[in-house]
Amino acid sequence: MRPRSNSGQPAAGQESRMIQKTVVLIVALLAATSALAQSSSRARHGEFYLGPVFTQSKDLRFEGGTTAKTDTGNGLNLGFAYNFDAHWQAGIDFAWSEMDYSADVQPGPNNNLGIVGRINGTIETGTVRFNGTWNMLAGNFTPFVTGGLGWTYIDTNIPAGLPESFCWYYPWYGSYCGTYVPTKSTTRFSYNAGLGLRLDVGKGVFRGMVNSQWADFGGSYGSSAFIQYRIDFGVKF
Repeated sequence: MRPRSNSGQPAAGQESRMIQKTVVLIVALLAATSALAQSSSRARHGEFYLGPVFTQSKDLRFEGGTTAKTDTGNGLNLGFAYNFDAHWQAGIDFAWSEMDYSADVQPGPNNNLGIVGRINGTIETGTVRFNGTWNMLAGNFTPFVTGGLGWTYIDTNIPAGLPESFCWYYPWYGSYCGTYVPTKSTTRFSYNAGLGLRLDVGKGVFRGMVNSQWADFGGSYGSSAFIQYRIDFGVKF
């Protein structure tokens, strides 16, 4: 008769296979960790990246008691950067974003009617900024911190005058006329600071970050910060 194993213990062959699988798993994890820890190839390479930007909603209060609330905004960021070594990087970003808002408008000091109006609209912003980034580790996977300075164009889409008509001659089609409504807009100095994680895979670059963007409105309002979440997909060259 064949010997039988105890019902509460695995057979010797099963124990051996379990040990082999455990060893293979440990070796695979060590190999993956080692690959991420190896020095990356980003030094002395440029990179191009683009990706979505999501701006966190915010409650705002202005001079005179007017308040506004913005919804979560979305947009697009694209940029170019150069890696001086595995740690230091400098570049330029071009970002566009829009977000809906609602505002409760208070009457001015000479308005005795006490009328409070509510307006709804969409704010569009365009930002150009020069930035610097420090990758904390030299490996392919690293946390990083970044900061930048630039200018932000803000269009409230609030009419700032009467409609204006214009005409011009379009090639092949001849005369064309349209109507344009001027809106309240401004360009302000802006700056940002953020932190995130970066992964280099071959020539590919993947980054996720949380960024705080300030715009200096001047006057009694001063600077206002908006929290943004960004995902970058890029390629090195």
